[in-house]
Amino acid sequence: MNINKGFFLAGAAILAATLAHGGITYTCDPSVTAATCNYLNTTIAGQYNSTFSNANATIYVQYGTTGLAQSTTGYDNQVSYANYVAALAANTNMSTIDQQALLALAANDFTPYGSGNVDITSALASALGIAGEVINGNTGITGPGGSPCTAGSLGCYNGVITMSNAPNTWYYDNLGGTETGSQYDFYGALEHETDEILGTSSCINTTGVSLNDGCPGASTPSAADLFRYSAPGSLILDSSPSTTPGAYFSYNGGTTNGAIGIGGSPKFYNTLNNGDDYADYISSSPDCGTNQAVQDAEGCPGEDAGVNILNDGGSEINVLNAVGYDLKSSLATPEPGTMGLLGAGLTMLAFVVRRRR
Repeated sequence: MNINKGFFLAGAAILAATLAHGGITYTCDPSVTAATCNYLNTTIAGQYNSTFSNANATIYVQYGTTGLAQSTTGYDNQVSYANYVAALAANTNMSTIDQQALLALAANDFTPYGSGNVDITSALASALGIAGEVINGNTGITGPGGSPCTAGSLGCYNGVITMSNAPNTWYYDNLGGTETGSQYDFYGALEHETDEILGTSSCINTTGVSLNDGCPGASTPSAADLFRYSAPGSLILDSSPSTTPGAYFSYNGGTTNGAIGIGGSPKFYNTLNNGDDYADYISSSPDCGTNQAVQDAEGCPGEDAGVNILNDGGSEINVLNAVGYDLKSSLATPEPGTMGLLGAGLTMLAFVVRRRR
């Protein structure tokens, strides 16, 4: 959604609305109404907390001058590829996506990325239990001031979300009524930003003359970049970001497009240097309401009321599951017959990790 990941300033004081028992929690600026903040910390947070067992993030929410909405983490946190994969392999409650993602990493990602680092958010580092292995420390962001801080410390957030303060921009699900043709669903847009703070973003910058990797290091991938394909077995590398249409998220080496929209059709990543995020989906324009998803680059005014990560095809859940967020036990259903193959893959991964260390 035309995300600007730079720093920004806002002078409003903090109104704490954070719940104290883990999971996704939102702290609201005084400009955010109590009713909106309550809905964020009950209904919206509940969608994530009922889906994932290790999604623990504190997020500051405010209104401000922005295109539609933007998320800011502000700082690049990196771990070695070996430590990242080892953390994924240590999961004792793997879903089918987890299993196949590990096999795909071993088959396609180790050769280009195995000796380097992976860019992850502070929330993902905490979810994987590798905050202590983050190079230069696991860094979060303070509230509106945007200063670096140690993730997990008091007053330090995993990210800041700024929602447009332009009049008549938003439709609020909890208030009911009819969404007008010029309005966007507030909570759907906020979930888009929440997903990026958790870890759906790409390292590839789309705001320059050409696509380029904006993360520190030599062609460093983000966690989500590890699962970007153009065809079965054809991983799109950060060293040569592709402008060719048709790039998609796949947890099993490109065999399956793991992202579908609300209408059941496949979703594809943005590939252009147009300012839309490289990890956002191309919107289903001109009839974007027919197959929209929360992670679409452009919203669907007048057509997106009530769309969220639980009813839009589930691609955001698939991506977050693949990069390291564990599904609740009732949702993690291993596919019959995959465990033997997975065991062989994990043996290879264990060898790789031992060799790297």
